[in-house]
Amino acid sequence: MTEPPLDCLVIGGGAAGLVACVYLGRFRRRVALVDEGKSRLGWIPKTRNVMGFPDGIAGKDLWARMREHAANYGVTAHVGRVERLARGADGIFDATSGKQRWRARFVILATGAVDVVPELGGLAESLQAGVVRYCPVCDGYETEGQRVAVLGREVHGMRESAFLSGFANEVTWLSMDSHASLPQDALAHLRERKVAIAGGDPRHIHCAPGQGVTVEMHDGKRHEFDVLYPALGITHASELATALGARAQEDGQLEVDDHLQTTVDGLYTAGDVAVGLNQINVAAGHAAIAATAIHNRL
Repeated sequence: MTEPPLDCLVIGGGAAGLVACVYLGRFRRRVALVDEGKSRLGWIPKTRNVMGFPDGIAGKDLWARMREHAANYGVTAHVGRVERLARGADGIFDATSGKQRWRARFVILATGAVDVVPELGGLAESLQAGVVRYCPVCDGYETEGQRVAVLGREVHGMRESAFLSGFANEVTWLSMDSHASLPQDALAHLRERKVAIAGGDPRHIHCAPGQGVTVEMHDGKRHEFDVLYPALGITHASELATALGARAQEDGQLEVDDHLQTTVDGLYTAGDVAVGLNQINVAAGHAAIAATAIHNRL
């Protein structure tokens, strides 16, 4: 006899996926989680925005606690990467990962995003030491009084530089020769915020814990910083959804309704892959909304 489909399959086991599993488990729904273990939580040296941890908590420790929490409600994480997601004429979703297969009435896609990484040595060590950071919303507060470099082109690099200048620090935008293409009023805004602009393309960037950041330009100039923020963009892992016809923005973030459902009926999403601010707290809120919406439809 064919096993009946799951109530919901959750794809991705970071903050969004795990919170969704807790809600669905507590709703006493049949749920499975598939995760390949690459959540950006593992890259966070310490998050200080999550309530209940006033002294902050390492991302890997928070991740472990969240996995334990989900396991309390009988949710088992299957290790793997879902390579194919299809939807049959009966409305049932079919997902495969290698030889593993799941069928579910609903799916929550919580596959997150991946930062575009610059070419530099010692990245992992520098991330853990706070020399390299990716999220000014998360940890701009910690850069107070420091020399901060933002590496990024055009509008994205400019906006991140302006944002970081609000933390009583000294910000330099490494514009990679892109600032000349921006309107003069935008550049004037940076000057008002006392953001320095280093044009030209960096030839070499060296980062190391305890040593900070050294940037050597092609013209031979050298710059020294305490912190580097790469602002080279983010790739959102939305391919499973778009292959089913779900609409996404240019950067891959999926368009959703008020209940976090994509433009494909029954396919929901939560976390960084959904349109919205990329934050742990936002991911948790997405997951709670999506899981409750699914429960109410079952």
